[in-house]
Amino acid sequence: MTKLVKLLFFPHEDNNHKAFLIQPGYIGLLIGVYLLNQSFIRTLTIARPGVLGYSSEITAQKVIDQTNARRAQAGLAPLLLNPVLSQSAAAKADNMFAENYWSHNSPSGKTPWDFFKAVKYQYSVAGENLAKDFYDTDSMMRAWMNSPTHKANIVNTKYQEIGIGVVNGVLRGVKTTLVVQHFGTPLSSQVRAADTSNNQTDEIAIATNEPPVTETVLAEVSAPAVTPSFMISPLQISQLVGLAMFIVIIVTLIIDIISSMKTKNHRLSSSSLSHVGFLAIILMLLLFTRQGNILY
Repeated sequence: MTKLVKLLFFPHEDNNHKAFLIQPGYIGLLIGVYLLNQSFIRTLTIARPGVLGYSSEITAQKVIDQTNARRAQAGLAPLLLNPVLSQSAAAKADNMFAENYWSHNSPSGKTPWDFFKAVKYQYSVAGENLAKDFYDTDSMMRAWMNSPTHKANIVNTKYQEIGIGVVNGVLRGVKTTLVVQHFGTPLSSQVRAADTSNNQTDEIAIATNEPPVTETVLAEVSAPAVTPSFMISPLQISQLVGLAMFIVIIVTLIIDIISSMKTKNHRLSSSSLSHVGFLAIILMLLLFTRQGNILY
């Protein structure tokens, strides 16, 4: 075992003064192992849906609080909870799991507005924001606020009410958490009495381009509150495996640099140093791979 460790990590005469782990053949082997791991994860999620997945600590109340906090920063009034919108948001999330899709429109032809109509919510303007695979509310809200269209929904002056659906399930073979924001402004009795046909058409067109946000109280949502768990996502597995491999290679290169300096082999030391820098950049990209998805 000791001899094997020396061959893998330390340069000496038995490995031609270059650790096996930083020789091209062995680096290629590590890359192959990483790609094989990626293929295994993808195959497992297809063959055994729900074995791997993502569970978050997002709750509807947190989404509401942060949505209204962003509106307050923009000098806007808070959105009001409407339990009916909460029902439509939860129904949309349930439908995405049932029909196994990630889109505003379902494969069967359902649009966001069909879910509003199903709960008999009459609106002058309405909209929708979607997110999945986020572990915490802060990350999800940052992603929404960094998207011009999603931000426009959150700080839209035309919306008065909100409903949130936070639902766990299996989507495309992977356990995940879907978050649905439904926004709306109900038709008032005055609007109904007037000729509203043109106004309603205009508002719906605007809402289609700029889906609004809705608030909801968790107790009034058909979707259960999600709680933190030890479930690990495919992204986390990929990051952990990649991180372990890169750390091993970088440590081996550092050992090679130190050994080269001691033997005054400056050419090898310089080469190893450049490799460390290159791998460090790749490592940073791996670590900062973002979590979650928002739908544009």
